[in-house]
Amino acid sequence: MQSPVNNRSNPSIRIAGWAGIIAPIFFVVLVAIESLLRPGYSQISDEISFLGVGQYEILQNLNFIFTGMLSIIFGLGVGKALSTVQGITKVKLTTISLVIFGLGVIFAGIMLLLASPYPENSSLAVEYFYLHTFASLLAFVAIITAQFLTWTALRNSNRREWKSFRLLSLISGIVSVNLLLLFLLTYSSEYQGLTERLFVSVPLIWIEAAGWKLNYISKTPIKKLTSKFL
Repeated sequence: MQSPVNNRSNPSIRIAGWAGIIAPIFFVVLVAIESLLRPGYSQISDEISFLGVGQYEILQNLNFIFTGMLSIIFGLGVGKALSTVQGITKVKLTTISLVIFGLGVIFAGIMLLLASPYPENSSLAVEYFYLHTFASLLAFVAIITAQFLTWTALRNSNRREWKSFRLLSLISGIVSVNLLLLFLLTYSSEYQGLTERLFVSVPLIWIEAAGWKLNYISKTPIKKLTSKFL
């Protein structure tokens, strides 16, 4: 039996938990606000990235950057929490994937910021938008990888406080893969905005759930954790 760890001595885990809780909510709220500020913007046919170009573009671009920063903090906390239940190799891969996700989101926002001074159809603007798309795709792949790696890292753990999250990570990873394929199949169609939102919602829900899990673990007294294994 693995001995439970008192994570209250690691305030960084609680900080990471709050980063995971705040990031999805902040991202969704900012997207909703800017969508309302854009007359004619469609949640069904328009991509989220379209909000990073044109009127009030700064809101969405800063949204990308801030969400990415929170995701990096969250990812480092997940790695620290998982290190108490699994070998260092799997944990490192999970942490790296989450950090890549955060960096990809930040880079996506920065590319749109760099494109903003140029006319929309200029060569530089198009180049920056391609880089934004690449960074976004990299972030998508990284967060899906992190979900499966988290499931793998927890697969042999007998700790009950991780059991439900282990299953959630597997289901979330499988659903994310299928929704990503659906988004790619409908890309440039009249439904690309809808399928993108369906896909993005799953990793965001997973991050939100992981944030609450980290928050719970960071403040659970060691006596309470111990009782769960007896």
